[in-house]
Amino acid sequence: MAAAEPSPSLFVRPLGAVENNPTALRVILGGKLRELRLSSGLDPSDVDTKLGFSRSKTSRIELGRHGCKPADAQALLDLYGVTEADQVAEFLRLVQQSRQSDWWRSFSDVLSDFFTPLVALEGAAATIRTYEPFYVPGLLQTPAYTRAVIQSGPGHLLTHDVQRRVDLRQERQRQLDQPEAPRLWAVIDESVLMRTVGGPQVMRAQLEHLIAMMERPRVTLQIAPLDVTAAVGVGTGVTYLRFALGDLKDAVYIEHLTDSTFSQKPQVVEQYRDMLDRLGACALTPNDSLAALHERLSAL
Repeated sequence: MAAAEPSPSLFVRPLGAVENNPTALRVILGGKLRELRLSSGLDPSDVDTKLGFSRSKTSRIELGRHGCKPADAQALLDLYGVTEADQVAEFLRLVQQSRQSDWWRSFSDVLSDFFTPLVALEGAAATIRTYEPFYVPGLLQTPAYTRAVIQSGPGHLLTHDVQRRVDLRQERQRQLDQPEAPRLWAVIDESVLMRTVGGPQVMRAQLEHLIAMMERPRVTLQIAPLDVTAAVGVGTGVTYLRFALGDLKDAVYIEHLTDSTFSQKPQVVEQYRDMLDRLGACALTPNDSLAALHERLSAL
């Protein structure tokens, strides 16, 4: 007798390295539970009532804001008619994974609420696209440059707090060293090269680091001349996360003066993706950008 075929996965494709990102997993699992609920014709309040959940618990789970306990996941799958043993086992295994602690939680003392969504999900992205008008992007900064940027900000931070922020940025950068690391595509405003952040020595080391990073096959860096950024009209820092998984929607992070916006709304994401496309098309090519970096390095 032929062996039975395994049940098809509930997910669009294997999650791969994303399984190591608890925040991304919670978002994916929540989205899948929402799909199953909608297919069952139930409202969140119906589910809360049927399963004895507290008010809006179902909605919080679906948004990935509330960790889903295995028992709750089992009850939800039962309610939605998911009974295939392979599917249930896979889902519950991922629920257990999603309950692990994220690496960035150890930096909660220096990680602001508005910055957390980006830090939590960037490691799960297939591609990170970013534009920076004032500084070198955080994922490409040297520790000394990071320290100078932080110390130039408002208020007075203790030496310990400054170092903690530097360490956080370095830890984010280590995600680029992983086997399935995101591809990084950064566009930097030309004026960034003109700002000697931290003094000539710090800036020289930073430019050398950018040149070295451009040798990596998964890093693309372009310099946007002033007339280009003026024409495109960006005016603020933007980071776009492109996920390879159909179970995780693309996202955009937009920086403001004192806070930020993190959105996965398709119309918002599309608007900023188009802007980044236009910037990339008009900016210097990677080769010309490399020449610009060498020219600026020689001038320091």
